[in-house]
Amino acid sequence: MTFGPFILISLFYVILGIRVVYQLITNWRQTWDLKFTAGDRALVNQAAFFVLLPVGVALHELGHAVAIWAFDGTVVDWGFYGFAGYVSYYPWQFSDEQRIIIAAAGTVVNILLAAAAVAFVFLRRPPARAAINELLIQFVFISLLNALVIYPLLDLVSGLNGDWSQMYFGDVPALSAVILVVHAGILATLFWAWRNAGMRARIAALTGAPPGLRRIATGGRRSAAPPRSDPAAATGIEAELQDVADRVVSGWPVPVEASLQERPDATLLLLSWTEDDVPRGVVVLAPASGGYEIRGVAHWPGAEPDVRSISRAPGPAAADPLTMAVRLGMEAVAHWRPAAATL
Repeated sequence: MTFGPFILISLFYVILGIRVVYQLITNWRQTWDLKFTAGDRALVNQAAFFVLLPVGVALHELGHAVAIWAFDGTVVDWGFYGFAGYVSYYPWQFSDEQRIIIAAAGTVVNILLAAAAVAFVFLRRPPARAAINELLIQFVFISLLNALVIYPLLDLVSGLNGDWSQMYFGDVPALSAVILVVHAGILATLFWAWRNAGMRARIAALTGAPPGLRRIATGGRRSAAPPRSDPAAATGIEAELQDVADRVVSGWPVPVEASLQERPDATLLLLSWTEDDVPRGVVVLAPASGGYEIRGVAHWPGAEPDVRSISRAPGPAAADPLTMAVRLGMEAVAHWRPAAATL
């Protein structure tokens, strides 16, 4: 395998991965403890890509080598670059069927690793900690996406003549057909798991995901956006506030409920969430006359709601500065604490 762009990209990712490993080491105890925060989840998801995926790549290449040795062949050369690797052998030592099996051996290893991870997450009693389950589920999605979607596309489109070209064009149509059926079946199962509400709920429970977070196709998560009003009916400040809500909710670490209220003299954007078991919220008041005011509220048990004015602007509110103002307001409310009692 020549030292080309794939290896350069792989080595670049290795450099990025060093930073993730450092963060894991310095935050080891709090990352894996029983309190699985949004920051912990982000670090664990990075670890699945930058730490576990290279392990999967190394075992993938080892799978090729084991298959070569099993057929009494010779491994001529090999290389491993973190996110890419190769194993070379003399093709004339093997039949067409054997060459296809050797090409498939690496992907078989990826599938077995994913199956072992899924079995651990779903069958272990009692279940493992949320951080461990999140790490393994994230690895399953990323590893299989890489092995069964990204790599085949790169191989077949770029003329790399890698594993998938050899599996599908190895002059043994019956064996290639079996591989195609297995390939399609696994992809269909992954798509079903991603779309099925019951499976999503079970994965969310095992990984400690707050309600409202959705796992995307690559395995990561994002906050569920609030229901959008009819775009045709949303005009002026209403459409602008809806845009602000979409932007803020998509980047907030816990689920946020968003709603718009129309009044004769103003439009209200209500954003509410729960943090540290305390209901919190931000209200954006946009009068028909122009400008806006942002107010915050937090309600501790046994106390009156704490309502404060956070910021206001007299002129027209553009979406970008208003989004920033709302985000800063939410961060301020998230850090509010109850006032100390006076005796």
